[in-house]
Amino acid sequence: MIITFEGGEGVGKTTQVALLCSYLDRKGISWSSIREPGGSPISEEIRAFFVKRDLHPITELLLILASRRENIRSLIEPAIADKKVVIIDRFIDSTFVYQGIAGGLDKKFVMNIMKLSSTYIEPDITFILDMNPEDAISRITPDDKFEHKPLRFHEMIRQAFLNLPSEIVPVAGRYYVIDASRTIEDVNKEILSVVEGKLLKKYSIVNSQKRL
Repeated sequence: MIITFEGGEGVGKTTQVALLCSYLDRKGISWSSIREPGGSPISEEIRAFFVKRDLHPITELLLILASRRENIRSLIEPAIADKKVVIIDRFIDSTFVYQGIAGGLDKKFVMNIMKLSSTYIEPDITFILDMNPEDAISRITPDDKFEHKPLRFHEMIRQAFLNLPSEIVPVAGRYYVIDASRTIEDVNKEILSVVEGKLLKKYSIVNSQKRL
């Protein structure tokens, strides 16, 4: 099973990924967590270059996909073979949004490049964490090139993520838009209510929603 977390800057993806990993630990379910760009040693080297340089959108796309290809080969495929839950902080949907929509590349072009490079994998669950961009970026200290973008960029990114479920032909029902303006605990409860329902089909776990 692959679970992805998507959304703009500062919406709390990293925090929710960590909470989900803790939940899986409590249930005795093995997991592997990856961020994009980043993950494998080579992918982390690509990340260090990618997040600091102003690049043409096609250059960004090719770097992202090179990083992902390494992750698929060395991390994702082995984890799936070991029946682990794979949790990814940004994946194919961020590619559509940041390089495709924000970068001005045609979404079909982006899809074709991903398929040709064997980097297009549909997640089982995708959480889009959504909140007002002005509030979201006030949570962070800007560190990379995207976090330094003006508010209008972040507003465009937000809308692009919200439009994805109707624009991309996904695995039926994989998108879940989560109101990330609430407390961390409330956001986590909603995420776990979705995850538990899916995991019940694959693992023998007891629904613990009342204890969360």
